[in-house]
Amino acid sequence: MEKVQRIVRKSGSISLIVFLLVLGTVCVSFQIASAQSSPSTFKWRMQSIDPPALIGPSITQKAFCDRVRNMSNGRLDITLYTAGQLTPSMEIIGSLGKGTIDISYTCNSYYTGSVPETNIDLLTLPPLLLKTFNDAIQVYWYNGGDEILREGYAERGVYYLGSLFWVEPITFWTKRPIKTVADLKGQKIRSFGGYVSKTIAKLGASPTVIPHEEVYTALAQGAVDGSMTAGSYYKRLKYYEVAPYYYLPGFYTSWSMCLVVSQESWKKLPDDLKAILKEALVSYTLDHSQRTWWEHEEMLQELPKLKSTLITWPETELQKIREASLSFLPEISKKSPRCAKGVKLIEDYMKAVGYGK
Repeated sequence: MEKVQRIVRKSGSISLIVFLLVLGTVCVSFQIASAQSSPSTFKWRMQSIDPPALIGPSITQKAFCDRVRNMSNGRLDITLYTAGQLTPSMEIIGSLGKGTIDISYTCNSYYTGSVPETNIDLLTLPPLLLKTFNDAIQVYWYNGGDEILREGYAERGVYYLGSLFWVEPITFWTKRPIKTVADLKGQKIRSFGGYVSKTIAKLGASPTVIPHEEVYTALAQGAVDGSMTAGSYYKRLKYYEVAPYYYLPGFYTSWSMCLVVSQESWKKLPDDLKAILKEALVSYTLDHSQRTWWEHEEMLQELPKLKSTLITWPETELQKIREASLSFLPEISKKSPRCAKGVKLIEDYMKAVGYGK
């Protein structure tokens, strides 16, 4: 158990906490100084891709809206809607471009066909290229990854507010034990598509995309041998009842979602409200990441009571996954000049920290 916790805690959230406190102080001071000169109020609609029972709509996304409202003294009032209430999740980018909604919590992997640059998103990339929360923050917030995504979305009338990063792993669970990468051969694994599916297929598995609401039955009836998604879903959706083997560190030890905004809605905001939204994104990242990390940690302690077995893959097996992942980077580079720039940025970072060849 200590080994598992060390893997997760390598994310190093302390540096982000310090950053948040400093940025929060500056932003609040700026807000107070600017509020009197920008009295206009704005009412926004926020569409989440999460159903209401998940931690986002029930706690952290609600807190994001409250934080923006409070920091702006009510001048930016965001109403939160859950999955499908205003527009289908796969149509969010078009709805933002048309102004049907103003802001959305969503997943870049949904839009790889319409926004090529989303192929460099952390969760859309092949697995295990970046290892920690701090890697993700550095590459996307500081080294320019988010700016590449922002340029791509701008062509669709959307402002990319920024990437969000979680440290709860994207992992998998199976009906029978899989102790090595070689054991993946022939296994039918529920996936969410993209390059994680291509990677595990290259390793011999048979990935398939199934909606969450159908996965439990598919596991129970043997239509699939295992399933992959955010780790806490294992307990939340009772997958332990039909798939008693749980794996760490998983395919993504840190992963991403994002906040995107209608370009027209963004342009109408004064600078102080734009600054508040950017600060609220940082606070939301810390809040949601910490809550879901702790939910996952508590679940790990409960695995014996759930009659589940934890299998931890050694670094030698993880390296086999990385090697398969790296083989797809040239394909991603060819999708657009910005994708090529993004892949180079990621490769340069991996080499700088000793992850690459």
